[in-house]
Amino acid sequence: MCIRDRAPASAPTTAPAPTTAPEPTAVVAAEPTTAATAATAAEPTTAPAVPATSGVRTFKIVPAQTEASYAVQETFLRQNLPFRAIGKTSEVNGEFSFSLDGQPTGQVTKITVDLSTLKSDDERRDNKIRGEWLESSRFPIAEFTSTEIIDGPASYTEGQEVSFKLTGNLKIRETTKPVTFDVKGTLVGDTVTGTATTQILMKEFGFDPPSVGGFVTVTDGVTVTINFTAKEG
Repeated sequence: MCIRDRAPASAPTTAPAPTTAPEPTAVVAAEPTTAATAATAAEPTTAPAVPATSGVRTFKIVPAQTEASYAVQETFLRQNLPFRAIGKTSEVNGEFSFSLDGQPTGQVTKITVDLSTLKSDDERRDNKIRGEWLESSRFPIAEFTSTEIIDGPASYTEGQEVSFKLTGNLKIRETTKPVTFDVKGTLVGDTVTGTATTQILMKEFGFDPPSVGGFVTVTDGVTVTINFTAKEG
């Protein structure tokens, strides 16, 4: 009986052996935990190296989301009725760049509008503009390049709408004249949306205001507006 009593007692004496197994398990578990912690810690240290708003950023016009238009004042002589004629096109291309480091600065590399694609509510007017008045069938492209930003903001926060004046050279037909656009724009992520508006005189660009004898006259003054969307890249 004493021998049997001692046999079960010897079995537990070997049981502590498994207590050594958790030690390597604990070491193995600690390694990925340390690596994950290091990777997590590394992320914030590298992210600020290239702030989203730093450096020169370039944006290209998205024609499908952009519209250039003209607006002129017509008068129908027999009824002495004023009418605002408007023509539009989405054939707008070009790009601009700016930097938000310190005080924002920028430049329009080139914006072009295909005037031959302008459409209004009257096909006869459109044909006259292409063939006679503006002769846009011969001189289809209007081109603008900026020279200076005036009254720009002292700083900029993403999502904020800003207003400023953009001066530059506008070429229509074979004539180039300085013009100033009033611009409003907003940057969100990689997209800029906004509006640019200016006033020009037809005679300054080499053509007279349209007139149909005894029927309609047009006041010499054109409001040019570009509602634009541009994406970075």
